[in-house]
Amino acid sequence: MTDWEMIIVENGSTDTGPEVVRQFSDSRIQFVESPKCGPGTARNYGLNLAKGEWILFLDADDLIEPTYLSERVKTALDNPLANIVAGCWEEFSDDFNTRTFHRPAGYGGDRIALENSAIAAAPWALHATIVKRSHLIPALTWPEEMDKSPSEDTAFWFPLILGASVAFTDQAGALYRVQTENSRNYIIDISMWVTGVISVIHRNISVLTKKCLMPNQLQIASIVRTLESNYRMSIHRSDRVSANLALNEANSWLRQCHFISISIALRKILGIKFFNLLRFGTI
Repeated sequence: MTDWEMIIVENGSTDTGPEVVRQFSDSRIQFVESPKCGPGTARNYGLNLAKGEWILFLDADDLIEPTYLSERVKTALDNPLANIVAGCWEEFSDDFNTRTFHRPAGYGGDRIALENSAIAAAPWALHATIVKRSHLIPALTWPEEMDKSPSEDTAFWFPLILGASVAFTDQAGALYRVQTENSRNYIIDISMWVTGVISVIHRNISVLTKKCLMPNQLQIASIVRTLESNYRMSIHRSDRVSANLALNEANSWLRQCHFISISIALRKILGIKFFNLLRFGTI
């Protein structure tokens, strides 16, 4: 596929990236400098310049394969009412020795499962999905106030998928780099990560509140599991303060959760700490 534009946004980089970009003379490549730093700020800056019908957000350290665009656009053409086309992706490390295949939340068209999980965690890798530009109205662009949060994409995707028509493809083609120290998802400061996850969850709850909605029981269960995962992560990092923060927040949501499944029932009966001790050896 040759009909594309690439808008590269300089966003406070400290390497030779800008010089590399300037070596290309392709008229489809546009290099711009964002007046402010931050991932959401940079994405919105590029979005305001975009002219194409479909938008792909691609971070600097990730890759797409040559057939990615044509395959995603084919799915879009096959589903003319779709606002979002979500697909699979593969995670890889710098040595490229292994690739791990992943499917998006709600894969197969289960939008209930998609909305229930997306309230607490990003439903897919950022560049595994293309979004129709007309769907990205000002109220649904990147929440720049969340730029300091390491999980800001969760705050972007949740309101975007509410009420949207999502088409799925089993094609991958998006390659997500992991175990890179300068990646925002490479967790160095566990305290920042936990507080960021909590703030993103609260923001997504406010999105529902503005629509006169409350989180349903499955969404609450997703929140509990996400916070519980942060609790275990904090324990493994020997950060008891962050562990207690995540645990207290998880318990607060667990009290609002009904006995909707065996695992939730066990958490409510045993308590999250003892449940994790029995299941994972973590307390």
